[in-house]
Amino acid sequence: MLKPIFFIALIACTPSSIAAQKTPASDNKAVSGMVLLNDQTPVDFNAIAESVKKDWGIRLDSFSQSGKNLVLYTTSATIRLTNMDYPASIVEIKSAAEGAWMWQAAREEAPLHQSQVIVTVVGAGNRPVQLYKLYTSVVAAVLDNTRACGVYLPGQYLLHSKDFFLQSARSLDQNVLPIYCWIYFGMFQKDGMTCAYTYGLTEFGMPDLEIVQSRHTLQEAHAVLYDIARDALQNNAKLQDGSVIETLEGEKFTLKLSKSLYLEGQQTLQVGY
Repeated sequence: MLKPIFFIALIACTPSSIAAQKTPASDNKAVSGMVLLNDQTPVDFNAIAESVKKDWGIRLDSFSQSGKNLVLYTTSATIRLTNMDYPASIVEIKSAAEGAWMWQAAREEAPLHQSQVIVTVVGAGNRPVQLYKLYTSVVAAVLDNTRACGVYLPGQYLLHSKDFFLQSARSLDQNVLPIYCWIYFGMFQKDGMTCAYTYGLTEFGMPDLEIVQSRHTLQEAHAVLYDIARDALQNNAKLQDGSVIETLEGEKFTLKLSKSLYLEGQQTLQVGY
């Protein structure tokens, strides 16, 4: 468990140009992913809308259905669900499955899906955690009411099984953020040294994290990155160059903004661990 000591300054979230109900277009952000379905049976939008309200506690102002589209309106966001009767890009799914270390059967199961439901949540760009919470709950409602095998979040290249995603989504009831459903954690060893990184923190207005050539184990390096990311999101803090992090054991890290060794064309916050 890590605790933030201080942050030099705040970094504003990058705005999107997509419009949402009751939100100025210049301040909007979109979160979009795909529920992978095992058949091509049209989804029951009425059941999904009811589940969104009853099972996942989302208060809707209104909703509308037209053909293969369902639009849900809340006071802070607009949610669009589109049922496509063809699969997501199999090439992309197969590629994502190679790194889906939390879904061991992803390589065999994910490419067999037959159709998809695209879930897009659009709302205020200065509240990305709330948008991701809303996205997670709506996706869970779709999973509960379809024959799905998994969920794919293309922006972060994240592929998770239905069971894992649902279990993670239910943790929201205990105010536990489903970090693994939002951020990818990469780990590998090179020349006997541990390397680890995150992919997806830019969605929350901060650079990704990176550990370069550590003598710690993969599990230890992963735990450090996970705790830093989780605590930053839970505390609505923005990690940046010079941010100081301290573990409960008293070990301190100063984050240093540097050119990434693992994420092409990006700068990351390197953790001297």
